[in-house]
Amino acid sequence: MATYEEIHGKRVNVLDSDPTLNSSYEGQVWYNSGSGTLKSVVAVQAWVSSSSLVGAARFALGSSGTQTASLSVGGELPGYTNAVEEYNGSGWSTSTNYPLSVQGPLVAGTQTAAVACGGNTHPPSVDRTETFEYDGSSWTSSGALPAGRRALNNSGFGSQTAAVQSGGLIPGGVQNTSNEYDGSSWTAGNTINTNRYVHAGAGTLTAGIISSGVGAATAYPSLTSVEEYDGTSFTAVNSMSVGKGATAGSNQAPQTSLIVFGGNSTPGSSINNTESYDGTNWTTQPNIASARQQLGGSGSSSSSGLAFAGYTTTQVATTEEYNSSINTITAAAWASGGNLNTGRRSGAGFGTQTAGAVAAGNTSAPGTSISSTSEEYNGTSWSEGNDMNTSRTNANAYGPQTAGNVVMGSEGTPAGSNKYETYDGTSYSNGPTTNQARFAPGACGTSTAGLAFGGYSDPGYTGGANLSEEYNGSAWAEGNNLNTGRYDVAGFGIQTAAVAVGGADAPAALSNVEHYDGTSWTNATALANPQRNMGACGVQTAGLIFSGNLNTGGGEAKTGLTQGYDGTTWSTRPSMSTSRIQVSPAHAGTSTSTFAAGGNVQNPVTNVTEEFTGETETANITTFSVS
Repeated sequence: MATYEEIHGKRVNVLDSDPTLNSSYEGQVWYNSGSGTLKSVVAVQAWVSSSSLVGAARFALGSSGTQTASLSVGGELPGYTNAVEEYNGSGWSTSTNYPLSVQGPLVAGTQTAAVACGGNTHPPSVDRTETFEYDGSSWTSSGALPAGRRALNNSGFGSQTAAVQSGGLIPGGVQNTSNEYDGSSWTAGNTINTNRYVHAGAGTLTAGIISSGVGAATAYPSLTSVEEYDGTSFTAVNSMSVGKGATAGSNQAPQTSLIVFGGNSTPGSSINNTESYDGTNWTTQPNIASARQQLGGSGSSSSSGLAFAGYTTTQVATTEEYNSSINTITAAAWASGGNLNTGRRSGAGFGTQTAGAVAAGNTSAPGTSISSTSEEYNGTSWSEGNDMNTSRTNANAYGPQTAGNVVMGSEGTPAGSNKYETYDGTSYSNGPTTNQARFAPGACGTSTAGLAFGGYSDPGYTGGANLSEEYNGSAWAEGNNLNTGRYDVAGFGIQTAAVAVGGADAPAALSNVEHYDGTSWTNATALANPQRNMGACGVQTAGLIFSGNLNTGGGEAKTGLTQGYDGTTWSTRPSMSTSRIQVSPAHAGTSTSTFAAGGNVQNPVTNVTEEFTGETETANITTFSVS
């Protein structure tokens, strides 16, 4: 019998532990002397859920890009939209609107160098000829298509300066024409072999591919046919396994390594089928979790894809990532944690996901049952701790569990409090009072370098304060003011690199965001939607906000919306399971690990805790069985 070394030219390594993620490769074999087992790394194919679009659910959108840098353009809500969103591998953020509110445009190229054209606007119904180029921030008009057409969706392929448009739909029927774009104008190309629209495209100008789609009248069949393009002619090649129209695919992938997913088998029936192509044959891959048609898609190979938005029985905003990898990817998600012993809203939360604390708050309806009780969290369950010295609600907090800081709040009257208490992991101690009494402020920092800002400036609720104060470990001192006064504001970071997010100002919610550098506040990238009463944690270049109130008119439009921040851009993360306002967060948590405890779901208060964990990757290691 041949040995492993004789077959593969390598010996089986003996290791006392499994190799790390970065040192693993597919087919690697080793003997784990610690467990006495023979192991290997194998590839796995799977779709995992990711963050939803930040805007409204939609379908019939244009899309292009890669799994970590995707672009969504237009679509139907119902009603056509000009919304543009970008995906960064974790979540979605809004960008500059497309010049037209359009359904079914063609998009080709990358997130920072794309070309878009065609589609349909309504009312009245017009098949568009306009072409626009995108540089990652703005749209510029370019040469028009020779003729207007719609239902181009995911059919485009190539780059911003060398793109291909094929097929499509006009009032006269399904088309078989094609056009090439050179970065400034379109010229007619050769016809495709099968008339089609809402099909999938991938590859380059000289090595492209189109597949699936809906065929011509009167049957309008969902197609299996596939055609490759060499820069001059389209040639029929091996067909797909399943006929489907209104599909999406990895349109920035090469002609020899791509996937196509979703669509419909008949106009009204969404499917979840995924197929990969290796340049010769199609192979069935794991299904997307949510069967949908007229969805958006992107990707750079048969190992990497992104599916988003689309239509199931209604329009959706959900996103899924496809990976064929030796790494098992666990999507970011909120999960149930241990319940608080005492439900509360507007409590002060601090610490981390596995070593947290919540103090004070309202234990029943707003304005009643102001509490001083405190609880500690170990990542699994909450236990009662010593009470605060002063009962209060709408305070804010920061710091770790063993060096917590609770600042300001309301002691049961409309007026704010200037009291400050510290927690050492056992008991609370009174510290120096703040210069101004406020409640519902933002706060962040450490016990020797704290920061408090905003809040109610008067008992009449007439507006938010723009006041800012710094703590140096012994006293609070006035700092420079916020540019926009606000209360119910979220804050995260440190004293010299802080972020103030959203909030409200008598009583409309705000989208404004400001950065603090230890001296002054400057305006930063605003939220896509006004938001207040949310939880927050992290640092200025890696923050997280979650839950809150999206109502700009002063009511309560509770949300579970979660967004991450990289210091420049806001993008969505998976939403909380339960929409709520006035949660207590693990304020010393990170953008990939925190909790949201209590809050208000629907009066009275809740004791529910949810934990957030960011996306993780682990090597897919299998143990050989002995027979």
